[in-house]
Amino acid sequence: MLTQRRLQVALGLIWLLDAGLQFQPYMFSRRFVANFLAMNAMFQPHVVANVIEGVTNLLLPHAAVWNALFATTQLAIGAGLLWRRTAKAAPVASFAWVLGVWVIGEGLGGLLTPVMGSPLAGFPGAVLLYGMLGLVLWPTGRPERHAVADAGPLGARGARALWALLWFGAAVEQVGAGFGQFTPKAVMTAVIAMNEPGEPGWLVHLDKLATTTTRVVGNPLALLLALLEVLIGVLVLRGHEVKFVLWAAIVVAGVFWVVGQDFGGILSGGATDPGAGPLYILLAMSLYPLPSERVAGALTPLAG
Repeated sequence: MLTQRRLQVALGLIWLLDAGLQFQPYMFSRRFVANFLAMNAMFQPHVVANVIEGVTNLLLPHAAVWNALFATTQLAIGAGLLWRRTAKAAPVASFAWVLGVWVIGEGLGGLLTPVMGSPLAGFPGAVLLYGMLGLVLWPTGRPERHAVADAGPLGARGARALWALLWFGAAVEQVGAGFGQFTPKAVMTAVIAMNEPGEPGWLVHLDKLATTTTRVVGNPLALLLALLEVLIGVLVLRGHEVKFVLWAAIVVAGVFWVVGQDFGGILSGGATDPGAGPLYILLAMSLYPLPSERVAGALTPLAG
């Protein structure tokens, strides 16, 4: 049964997975900073690139020490979400971390680059979704009347508005891929193809099948996906057929997670997080209508 506490625990477990990935030996090397973080400056506007390069140069001489601090921070946030007494403080502590990692570690989620802002790649950047979930699930003591999100600071309306903004943005990125520099077909194909190195054979085969498909029908497929993303945003915002639409969103996010993000690259040994897919699913669950008996139970004290 869906409850705010259970979704907080699920989010905490994902944070712990992030910490575990950050503790991988490769992450303590200068190569991680030089090959992973520094690459986020590519294709960025001059100001953003300068910020990323400046931070990268700061981290490089003591890469292992900084990485230990990063991994420990994620471990603390995850553990804080798992322990009920600190579940209210942990999301607040994560917000500054999320902002820093989104800018430096994800290059603003790739939103200003030709390719990496694509929904297939995890729009708007996985770490920003951690912040959104932390806000939606932040405990306020309010009752969970119709959905878990009711109990958060945004309430149901605010959470649905955030959801709609997320999916509208995905639709814009889907059809406006590359800011007109590339066709949606080219961007989709590039996103999938660049995940192949280091992945197991069966996943590479799936990626190749997906790139073949996008080369043939990529542009109409991108338009169809954009329309679907707009519908997912609008219908949930207006409260129409919410259960069906949220399940459709989960399917879309799941497909993107597999063929666009290759499970966040976990199987390649170089991932820093599991990708955007699980976070989209958690956000959908926070908006999922609760059983009628729970709604009635939540309203009973008010009626009395």
